Amino acid sequence: MPAVEIQSGGARSASDDPRRILTSLGVVVYDWDVASDRIDWGPNAADVLGAGNVALWSSGRSFDEAVSPGGGPTRAEIAVPRGSGDDGAGTVFAVLYRLRLADGTFVLVDDSGRWFADAQGRPARVHGTMRIRPDGQDATDFARARLRLLEEVDQDIRDGRPSGQALTLFVIAMSNLADLNEELGFEAADDVLGSVIARLGGTMRRRDRFARYAGNRFALALRGCGPDEAEIAARRLLDLATREPVGTTKGPVEVQVAIGAASAPAHAIEAPLLLRRAETMLSIARMRPGRPYLMFDQGLLRTAARHRGDPVLAGVDLLNARRVVLARQPVVSATTREEVFSEALLRVADEDGTLRAAADIIPALEQAGLIHLADVRMLELVADHLDRYPSARLSLNVSPRTMERSDWLPILKAHLGGRLGLASRLILEVTETAAIRDPKAMRVLLDGVRALGAAVALDDFGAGHTSFRNLRAFPVDFVKIDGAFVQNLARSPDDRFFVRTLVDLARHLGIATVAEWVEDEESAVLLASWGTDLLQGNHCGRPRIGRTDMPDGRALVA
Repeated sequence: MPAVEIQSGGARSASDDPRRILTSLGVVVYDWDVASDRIDWGPNAADVLGAGNVALWSSGRSFDEAVSPGGGPTRAEIAVPRGSGDDGAGTVFAVLYRLRLADGTFVLVDDSGRWFADAQGRPARVHGTMRIRPDGQDATDFARARLRLLEEVDQDIRDGRPSGQALTLFVIAMSNLADLNEELGFEAADDVLGSVIARLGGTMRRRDRFARYAGNRFALALRGCGPDEAEIAARRLLDLATREPVGTTKGPVEVQVAIGAASAPAHAIEAPLLLRRAETMLSIARMRPGRPYLMFDQGLLRTAARHRGDPVLAGVDLLNARRVVLARQPVVSATTREEVFSEALLRVADEDGTLRAAADIIPALEQAGLIHLADVRMLELVADHLDRYPSARLSLNVSPRTMERSDWLPILKAHLGGRLGLASRLILEVTETAAIRDPKAMRVLLDGVRALGAAVALDDFGAGHTSFRNLRAFPVDFVKIDGAFVQNLARSPDDRFFVRTLVDLARHLGIATVAEWVEDEESAVLLASWGTDLLQGNHCGRPRIGRTDMPDGRALVA
């Protein structure tokens, strides 16, 4: 296994702070915990969004209220499972919406990143970047189209009242647009969306209303159509939109569509409320691939709100039953593509033998103050694996809460100290959040880790949390560049500039670099040309459960 040389005497004069670079690009990093609905913003959020706005947007719900109705998807709709959902590495999303600031002005937001699902495929955590840009002509056109639609639908509802005529408003979106953005690029994917709109618009009656009022959202209002007739109409719309692939320069692509609907006067007698209720049903339909059409149903809303479960108890049960499985994702040399080490990832073995990610359990254990139970179990698995396979090298990401416990360092020493040569093959990953919470205490802890012989990696580097003064003070061997910037390299000049700057800064500090979420060859080649040392992502190797280095091919289970 090739080794990466880590310079210890490199120049330590860093140029600019990542926070300033992010701010100059109009970029903010965020983490959204869906269970608690808490949004944690990067430290430059006030510079980009305004302090007053950041103070208002501490939760997903409060942020939803700032998304202009009809101006794009709400925060709750950004992370929507598609197909089989998250395999543990997260699923890419990329959306565009219009955001209302506290002073009443609007901006356009490019929002991209990854959502991480729970065992049922529901979003559990979102990690992404928001890029703010001036409210351009497209958003203005969408806003005018929405306003015109609402005025026309309001008039249609009033005209139908004397005769009791119903009207149904359908809100339609492409469920797989984010995938097509990744595969084809934004322009080509928008052309596919335009083809779908043309298919549906071509079937309209003269009295129907049709408008594209957001990037991936268009509305169809059918007069003389109540809830019963709407189901027949929805089946026809779904068939028209999806029965034939759409041709592109890269070949035909399949289209997936979801529809939400609400009917007047049954569900609302004013157009804005009717639109909002149809949009709510669209949100639920997009999270249920087997039910692409939903008519407004108050009972369904209550059921969705109650559908939670208790992941804390589930997590404790899994740990007690010793059904935690060690998976490994390779981290490879950027130049040779040979594996240098692997990151240890937690997986769960269900009673029927099915293996799954534990994204629903980890946030819940973290919130309940029990995350150290999972971290200690993973440490046991990692230590056993390293002891069994002398050529193996693993990194382990440990929760900040676990690292802050007074018993963490003694526990680490107990697992490493008595096994010759084991510590030198362990890399402990520390998030930037943990690093800045108490820099002095973190320095003491990391010195203790290094004294045991283990290496240290700073995870999610580039999110803007760590000043270079602190970074120079930490005994760090690797920095792992935040994948939210890496995943868009092929199409984002801003991300290319920012990532290259991070690589240069790390080299000045004598620290080896790992680029996370490398998903394509173009990005891998770019990163290697900039001097990035290591690459990690599905393009370089997916997480492995079965052991090629085990005689029986079985996974390690706790």
